[in-house]
Amino acid sequence: MMSNIFETPQAQKQLAAVGRKMQDYSEDFGKIHGLKQLKDPGLRVLNELSHVGGMLIRYGTTFGTKLKDFNEHDMQLIAMFMQGQITADYLKEQR
Repeated sequence: MMSNIFETPQAQKQLAAVGRKMQDYSEDFGKIHGLKQLKDPGLRVLNELSHVGGMLIRYGTTFGTKLKDFNEHDMQLIAMFMQGQITADYLKEQR
């Protein structure tokens, strides 16, 4: 079977799935844990999860995000999220 040139590559689909999970975690955090206990640095991490997650969703698309658009902090945030290091306790401890 020939692959369609318009089909999204599997790796790109996986990155988009991670991006959606990052955005969902950020959006749902307040509903699940509340935001009252977070200081500005913890809220900043949630905002970064939304932003970088959106970048991952658009990665590789026409006029979308390119590898050069991610800085070292973005890459570290993605790695921490994928390793399960960004938790409610982690966000509460941010100073």
